[in-house]
Amino acid sequence: MFEMKVRFATPGQIKSFCSVCQKMTSDIDVVNVENSYDRIDGKSIIGLMTLELDVPFILQVSGDDEESAAEIFSEFAEER
Repeated sequence: MFEMKVRFATPGQIKSFCSVCQKMTSDIDVVNVENSYDRIDGKSIIGLMTLELDVPFILQVSGDDEESAAEIFSEFAEER
């Protein structure tokens, strides 16, 4: 499983993120940092649009695409 912190600044960025996720075969979840039971399927635009903007989340990728996930999702990585 691959994990990284992500942050979305605009609804357009969420739409772009979902579009990338839908092209992948892996299971992709966006998890609340404060409550790991609060998770949204990364391929669900309706679920993702409920996210609060400019808040950190944990991206979890599990499957065939996880080795390339760091590069694929780098534009959504939380600033360090």
